[in-house]
Amino acid sequence: MAIPVFGRWISPRFGFSPEMWILTVENGEVVFKEKISMVGFTLFQWFKKLSSSGVNTLICGGIDEFCCRQLEGIGISIIPEVSGEVDETVDLFLRGRLRPGLRGCNKEFRGGRRRKGRFSGPPWVKDE
Repeated sequence: MAIPVFGRWISPRFGFSPEMWILTVENGEVVFKEKISMVGFTLFQWFKKLSSSGVNTLICGGIDEFCCRQLEGIGISIIPEVSGEVDETVDLFLRGRLRPGLRGCNKEFRGGRRRKGRFSGPPWVKDE
């Protein structure tokens, strides 16, 4: 399984994240996790890295049709339009509860606001 990440969050767009997590799952548990820098990679290098790493599932945020076709063509299934923290998303995946379009967040972030009314979301979203 692979997840493009931005800090502790799922990257909002496939192909533009600074790093990717590659996880090996056996018997419903993560047995290996590796963070890979993707800085400077072209899309075709992304595809090659995923393929050579033995990835069979990609969990990601937004992804275009071209990338979907390329990934499916090399045998990678895609769970798209997922947002939230990576650890919580992996937990949902392991429990069989992750679906395309799921917007996950931990208790601290539910509702998009902390106490005192401050917006708290992914680091790329700025307070107004």
